[in-house]
Amino acid sequence: MTTIRAADLRLTLPQTAPRIYVAPENEEWHRGAESMDCLAADPADADLHVTRVAPLNADLMRSAPPMLLILGRAARRPLIAAGYSVERVVVRNGAHGPRLAFPIGNTSAARYALETTRPTRSAVDSARTAIVRAALRVGYAPADSVVTIATRTPGPPFPIAAAQHLGADASGGWIAWFGDGDDLQRVVFHAFPYDSDVPTTVVKISRVQGNALAFAADERGLGLLNSKAPKSASMAPKILGRFEVDGLSGSVETAALGATLNLVLDEGDSPSALAHIERVSDWLIAMGAESAGPSSDLAPELERISRDILGAYAEYGVSDALLAPLHSAPAVLAHRDPGSWNIAVSGEQFCVLDWESCAYPSIPLWDLAYFLSDAYSALDGPADADTKVDRIAALFKGEHPRSADLMAHLARGAAAMGLPSEAIGAAVVTGWLHHGRSLAARAERASGNEVVEGLINRVARVWLSDPLLGPQWHP
Repeated sequence: MTTIRAADLRLTLPQTAPRIYVAPENEEWHRGAESMDCLAADPADADLHVTRVAPLNADLMRSAPPMLLILGRAARRPLIAAGYSVERVVVRNGAHGPRLAFPIGNTSAARYALETTRPTRSAVDSARTAIVRAALRVGYAPADSVVTIATRTPGPPFPIAAAQHLGADASGGWIAWFGDGDDLQRVVFHAFPYDSDVPTTVVKISRVQGNALAFAADERGLGLLNSKAPKSASMAPKILGRFEVDGLSGSVETAALGATLNLVLDEGDSPSALAHIERVSDWLIAMGAESAGPSSDLAPELERISRDILGAYAEYGVSDALLAPLHSAPAVLAHRDPGSWNIAVSGEQFCVLDWESCAYPSIPLWDLAYFLSDAYSALDGPADADTKVDRIAALFKGEHPRSADLMAHLARGAAAMGLPSEAIGAAVVTGWLHHGRSLAARAERASGNEVVEGLINRVARVWLSDPLLGPQWHP
């Protein structure tokens, strides 16, 4: 399946580009534009021309397309002479396309991007960040990490421009975060007002047309949080509004400051990392307790799991008997995707992001087990998904250094939410089975776009195949 992620930099342009001409040597861009059905065969018909830095030939300059995206550091003078406004952008690439982009010369955006993608842990880190920031301020960056954007009508990236009426202000700069997910993952812009060291708003934009569902779900999820657990809502962003531009859905939120927790956990089993885990765990337990409702509220969710989830695992001996201990369980509000990648931390503060999967009624402990599994397994250091799944299994089998901490948190969470101790096992197992089926649900929404199996999607089958875990597991 073809991904359109190689063409993500189109979202940083000041205008949309319904027709894109791609120079023949740029195969990934060509495939991306073709997948979006916006590939122009004739450069004269294109809104955007994508080319390499050399040579900028005379034919290209004579065709004078409205926008040029040059994959490298292009000379400014010929472009300015041809009537273009020129901006250079630093790009950090991932496996399938850009992961991060921000304009050269903006100190605040550069500093923030550097510090939140590599949290400062030592004097050496601080010195390295200061050196790189100074180089970017005067317009220097390695040639292979720069693209040149030349436009007839300058301005901020068009998603930010379309969101200005909702309070998005990028007069002081911007950062685009493209992530490492599939085509349905939304692109996130941090917008900096003039003379501000930090962003004040976040603009989310879909990279595919017709993906309004995720934005409606985000708004609905945050609405549930504010109605079911208002005391817990201070640790989440606030939606400022939604918009659409060129068929792409978008939204504006208040900005969550700092690095995502997964980057902080990379430093290992440190006191600060453990303190972050404790703070988030306490909040997840408090949110569950605050939102707890009667067991009658949970009945539709148990019916959904019986109808849509359990049958997919019948070969492992899973049946409706798994749900028996949960019929007396309270219903709670759950985020349903509280991985460390969805939590921004700054000092002792944190903010939980992306509420599109949030639901009430949910089964208690789903969020707590999900978060602690990801966080504790991350403390062992970076690893591929299969290794992390093995670490998660070890946590629940009592074979990991943090197994006792995990069990203590689950027991404490169950007590706070009113879940009987004999139902802890069923609560945890049904959570893994639900997440194991979430990839299929995402694929249905993808409409042919690429979807990627995540870490948590893999746990269910490994769990059910392990004789020390399985559907009968209990702490």
